Amino acid sequence: MNKFWRSVHFFSTVVAGLFIFLASFTGCILAVEPWVLRQNAVSGQPKPDLTLADFQKKLSESFLEVFSFEQDAYGNIKVEGIGNEKEGTLFVNAQTGQAINTPTSLSPVFDLSRDLHRSLFLKTPGRILMGLASLALVFLAISGIGLHLKRAGGLKAVLKKINVLEIKRDGHAQLSRLLLIPILIIAASGVYLSAVRFAPALPNTPTAPTVGSVPLNKILLKDVKKVSYPVVDDEPLVVELLEETLFFDKKSGKLTKTEQLPLSERLRVLNFVLHTGEGTRGWAGVLLLTTLGMVFLSFTGFQMVAQKWRLKKHQVMPTDDAEIIVLVGSETGHTWRFADALEDAFAEKKIKVNTLGMENIPKISGHKTVFFLTSTYGDGDAPENAKGVIKQLKAQFSNAQSVQFSVLGFGSTRYPGYCSFAETLLNQVVVLKNAKECVPYMTVDNQSALHFIDWVRAVNKSKKYDLTIDLKKLKPVRKKGLETFKIIEKKEQGDTFLLRVLHSDKLKIQSGALLGVYPPDENVERYYSVASISATELVLVIKRTGVCSHFLGNLAEGSGFEAFVKPNPTFYCPVDDKPVLMIANGTGIAPFLGMQSSKSVLYWGGRHWTDFELFSNYCNTPNVVFSREKELVYVQDLLLKREVEVVNLLSSGGTVMICGSLTMLSGVMEVLGKITASHQLPSVDELKKQGRILADCY
Repeated sequence: MNKFWRSVHFFSTVVAGLFIFLASFTGCILAVEPWVLRQNAVSGQPKPDLTLADFQKKLSESFLEVFSFEQDAYGNIKVEGIGNEKEGTLFVNAQTGQAINTPTSLSPVFDLSRDLHRSLFLKTPGRILMGLASLALVFLAISGIGLHLKRAGGLKAVLKKINVLEIKRDGHAQLSRLLLIPILIIAASGVYLSAVRFAPALPNTPTAPTVGSVPLNKILLKDVKKVSYPVVDDEPLVVELLEETLFFDKKSGKLTKTEQLPLSERLRVLNFVLHTGEGTRGWAGVLLLTTLGMVFLSFTGFQMVAQKWRLKKHQVMPTDDAEIIVLVGSETGHTWRFADALEDAFAEKKIKVNTLGMENIPKISGHKTVFFLTSTYGDGDAPENAKGVIKQLKAQFSNAQSVQFSVLGFGSTRYPGYCSFAETLLNQVVVLKNAKECVPYMTVDNQSALHFIDWVRAVNKSKKYDLTIDLKKLKPVRKKGLETFKIIEKKEQGDTFLLRVLHSDKLKIQSGALLGVYPPDENVERYYSVASISATELVLVIKRTGVCSHFLGNLAEGSGFEAFVKPNPTFYCPVDDKPVLMIANGTGIAPFLGMQSSKSVLYWGGRHWTDFELFSNYCNTPNVVFSREKELVYVQDLLLKREVEVVNLLSSGGTVMICGSLTMLSGVMEVLGKITASHQLPSVDELKKQGRILADCY
């Protein structure tokens, strides 16, 4: 359902976005008009008890003859008649009936804005377009409701605070929720006014005079819209009120006929006031604020559409005339930056290329060149969007006459599984009969621009290209809208430290999520797994290994730092009632400090008992072992010691969660493999597929 609402929202923005922006911008100007008109009103307000009959007497003192008069929504009274000194259209004072100066003329900006707002200066075709734009705005508002409900997690949570981490996305969501009702009113009233303009008019419905109808001498002036006086004897005196028109005999003054304003016309008047704010102050102010907000929503909406279009080139199937395909595997998004720079370099040379995420690997035919740019996640695993690419390779390449390819791996030499998924991918592609490596396998360490340029040069040499990479496009950019976290507790043990930090209650953070922190003077974030121990507190356990960890480690209690939260749903604690075995070593215990419950068992391994004391207050009866004490035991050895417990947990459908070093992960997986094999349990690979082995290792 979320995909449906998102599609409706996106399509409405693309199709009618420009018209909605123009309507919003001109609406801002027109929303000021009621205030200006009221300020320029000259007739003044009549006394609440002033009757039409008394006002007519006042008019007779200043006019030789009156043909008609009408009162607008701002209290101006305009008379058509022959005055004692002037004749024609004259404005009069509501108290005295005497002719006065006409109101100050409005700026032509209002008329221009009105014509643009209503018809784009195109008359009837333009009115139709703007009517359709109003209809699209209705769809935007309704689909926005659906997206809000999905984002909030249901109707009960829809009014919860929205964490504004990014103005473009979160500010759009926050403001649209606040203005949802007035936007719907503006949109619906605009649709109605457009529809009734082109609908056939309905005749007024005459009715006989009703008992209790207001006699002519009891009608209050403030209720009158227009009065038309008879020119000949057999014509009636016509008084137009808000919801009915009254016809009086000229001589006797008796009511002869009543015409009720048709429901359609009453609805038109209501919708006109709702759409324009005519005659109002408070609602006109609401319209002004809403249209200003709609300008912001249009602008940020365009930004998100543009961003989606930019990303769309990574998602669509390749065009037939593109001989080059760039397939990207990325976990954090940094590899895309290099892929986009490569695509731009091809575009500058007028070489057609398609850039796609590996989750959308296409069926390749003919002669193609395919460049694989991929990172590695964890212990040699594929990044999230590339998990199924290896299984699809043979089938997707089977129809190609020839494929020239190159694999470029992205990673960090600080980790033992450096670019190992890229190597695995290379080994799978190179054995395909119709595939030939055109550029030898290379790697990019720590997002090195120099390493990437070396590979591009090799591509140029092999394929006779002349690609030039804009180095500015390779530079990472810091996220905007970072949150502030305050350290309220700090404990240290050797080169490891624990931070308990305070954050805003608008952040909804689950244990297992990642905290992205930028080191000083760097734009590449470092991620730390967190435990959420209350609605406003997190616990981090960090070892001093690099620039960012030293930066955090040098902060004192009471200090603050900026960071952002990255959801990590693949490592959240299962919500069912099945048991959970949590296995960690070193600082990998961090997320488990906020996940423990009656259904969980915690195994932890460290070097010394003093290491465990750093966070022992946050643990519930863990099973711990030490590799530098008398026993010299590692956490994987604990699985063998408690094999019966492990078997029972797996047999009952439980989940194993592992966090810590990649070396530890390798040892744990090996032991789990032996245990599952000896007890006829599902294999480790099968448990992974079932989502019953979850790992977040580094």
